[in-house]
Order: sequence, then structure tokens, then C-alpha cells
Amino acid sequence: MTIDSHTHINSKVLSNPLLEISKINHCPSLSSVINIGLDIETSKEVTDISIQNPKFYSSVGIHPLYTENQNIDELINLAIKTKVVAIGEIGLDYSKPNYDEQKKYLISQIIIANELHLPVIIHANNTNKEVIDVFKKVVKPLYGCVFHCFQPDLESLKYLMDNNYYISFTGRITYLNAKKSLEIARLVPSDLFLVETDSPYLSPEPIRYQDNSSTNLHYIIKKISEIRNTSYEEIQNQSTQNTLRLFKKMKK
Repeated sequence: MTIDSHTHINSKVLSNPLLEISKINHCPSLSSVINIGLDIETSKEVTDISIQNPKFYSSVGIHPLYTENQNIDELINLAIKTKVVAIGEIGLDYSKPNYDEQKKYLISQIIIANELHLPVIIHANNTNKEVIDVFKKVVKPLYGCVFHCFQPDLESLKYLMDNNYYISFTGRITYLNAKKSLEIARLVPSDLFLVETDSPYLSPEPIRYQDNSSTNLHYIIKKISEIRNTSYEEIQNQSTQNTLRLFKKMKK
């Protein structure tokens, strides 16, 4: 049994969220999933789903691409709800030209996470160094951090490892052009990696052009076990232990 540390099950990204919820509830290899909010609306939705479904936990946050008309005070009220295990996903993304606003929301949400003793889930699209610069100069996560779908960057990896922050692998490591990601998968310490699908995005190579699902997590675990020359069961167990260590509000 393993944990999908990052999935998106909500009505904004799925036409039928109930179908994916049912697939997860009936998947014997998944012990639990963390359903990630993108804004206030989806954060409300993921908290409701987690309360209604035993396998589900939630993370609430304002994604850098969804900052318009968001009320940060509402996020605080959501973050204290049952089964909310993190603040995220939050971060910086240069694909949208509202960088100053993104940075403001990132800083505010790290402060909230620190006040509530919660870890943060970071989205850094070609902005590893910029997010780390915020950590160094303004505020850093005090209760854990994971760079989800980590984009290969050895300098940033060193900073994360030095601070006992985590990195998370998605279906990208199964792609034929994923040489840099494979290098990271070999280098990262065994106690500092997570696995995730980021579904419905980033489907693994065998099903790359289909919608992704948490039930596809085994492709990622298998690839990491091959890269690290160890058993599937060892990667499965280690990633589960790491996830529970980071997200302390999850039940063992």
C-alpha cells in the first residue's frame, strides 16, 4: 500500500470527480491520497471530499496561476479543518506575468503554514532559485516543505537536502527524455523523496496521452526502483514513511 502525495480531484479540472474518487476508494494498492487545492473554491471542495472519504486527505492553497480575487483569510479558516495536512500548492510560475502578486501570496501562505505548524507544497515552474530566494531572504517553511514535481536543478537540490526539505517525483521520470530527472532520482537521499501522480496531469509514458489517475502511481514507483537498483516494495515503503513523516496530520 502506498500514498499518492499529490493529486487534483475537483470539478475545476475533472468533468466527473466522483468517478476518480470511486477508483481510488476501490484501489487496493492505495492506502491514501492527498488532494490538492488550487484556489479557495477548490480548497473548499477538497476539504469536503476528504471528510466524506476515509482514503482522502487535503491540502489547501492558492496556486500562483490562480491568484485573482482570492481571500487569504478564507484560506486560514479552511486550513484548520479536519484532515487538512498542508498548505499548497503555492509558489511561483513565470508563465504568467503577475510575478509580484504571486510572490505576495507565496509569502503570506508560508507565514500561515508556520503559524499553523503545517508543511508547504511548492509549485516552482522554472523558479526553483526564485522560491529558494524567498526562503533565504523573507520567510522559510518551518514545518517541512516539498517541491512537487521537482524540476531538475542540482544547486536547488543541494539547498533542499541541506534543509531536510523533500522532492517529489511524477510520471515525468518515465519519459524518454527524462535524463536529468533520473539523475536527481539517483542522488536524492532515501528519506527525502515522495511519489505523486499530479493527476489528471503528467501521465506516465505507457499512458502518456490519457488523463492521469492516482491508480497509476505504480509506474512511478517501478521506475524509481529501477533507477535506484532496489525493489519495488522498498521504494513503496520508503515513500510511504517519508510522506507520513512530512505530513504529520495523516494517520499511519
